[in-house]
Amino acid sequence: MDFSILPAFLNMSLKKLTPLLLAKIFVFVQSHASPFVSIGDIADVYFSGSSSARWTSNVFRDETDETEDLVYTVSPGFELNFGRGTTNMDLILISSYDFVRYRDNDDLDTEMFHIKAVGAYRTSRWDLNAILSFDERQSATGNANVSGDLIETEDTNATINGEYRLSPKFSFGSGIAYSKKEYIEPENQFANNDSISLPFDLFYEWTPKVDLSVGYRYTAREVDSYDRFPNDPALGLVEGYDTTTHFLNVGARGVLQPKLTGFFKVGYTLRDSDSTRGNSRDDSDGTLGLDADLSWATTLKLTNKIQLSRDFGVSGEGNVTEVTSINLNSMYLLSNYWSISSNLGYTLRSYQDGNDREDNQYSAGLNFNYSPNQYWSFSGGYSYSDNDSDAAGNSYTDHVFSIAASLRY
Repeated sequence: MDFSILPAFLNMSLKKLTPLLLAKIFVFVQSHASPFVSIGDIADVYFSGSSSARWTSNVFRDETDETEDLVYTVSPGFELNFGRGTTNMDLILISSYDFVRYRDNDDLDTEMFHIKAVGAYRTSRWDLNAILSFDERQSATGNANVSGDLIETEDTNATINGEYRLSPKFSFGSGIAYSKKEYIEPENQFANNDSISLPFDLFYEWTPKVDLSVGYRYTAREVDSYDRFPNDPALGLVEGYDTTTHFLNVGARGVLQPKLTGFFKVGYTLRDSDSTRGNSRDDSDGTLGLDADLSWATTLKLTNKIQLSRDFGVSGEGNVTEVTSINLNSMYLLSNYWSISSNLGYTLRSYQDGNDREDNQYSAGLNFNYSPNQYWSFSGGYSYSDNDSDAAGNSYTDHVFSIAASLRY
């Protein structure tokens, strides 16, 4: 590992910041930055951009042949805020375009487009929230890898959630969530997939600060056929399939303890599949279902956030997986300008349909952030990731040092 180049890291990619730190930065800037352009009394336009550099010890996440490189990213973008709280509707549109350049592996140079719309509409009885996003990505993970190259994907996500107050004590929530992952490069060597989820929840106000809930979520997923080995026709096409899952749950949300806020849902998830890739055509199994997002304000300066999840998913090769994850993020405010954040994560991915493979993924990171004024933010840190897989060639270890500067005006 060559550490002699570390002084060159003058910028850190915001993608390496923990979600908690990103949220804090967004709230800070949203509250203080002046808009680049104002449109009447209800809309503001901001310029937002960042430049970053990161050194990675294992570009391709390869188990035996680690390749290090220095990656530079410049991301100009804009943000449109509509509403300003003067109407029942608020809308935020955020867009950016990444120019990614590699110092040594310049054949990986690419550009990526990102756009996200976040909207909310509220009346005396209705609360509606919507998120729509499209992202072009370039990555390598234990979930989907190719030798000596990175995978390019296009991810589309859309979520609409609504809640209606039936009475002072009862409210009903429902919505729809759509996601699609399409593998662009290498073409037709991984399983494109999309899913639609329909949640239904009944909330009861147990105390003025805590709601209890009982819910059900239906999810339908379609996994496409693909040609895993295009140079060997004898191996044939990998067949696609459909799955449905049913998540019955109970939970709570609100101020659960004086310093503990958030929500949790726990229950049972049942999966049905028409896959012929396992030992039977109609495969069915169940597991403990879990979805939690909790924040603990330990002190006025220290905040901890824990996220828990257990559900079924799909791997890059199209296998049904049972995914259990836990992520812990912490942020400590050193002063009005400085903060430090850390993250720890663990994901267990168990492959189903007669496949005995298990992947244990570990991650950790430490980041420093400096915001001297309402326009600029600087950050830098280190992240570690490790994948321990039963499948040959899918284990890896990666060390990343990175720093960044961002501007919002």
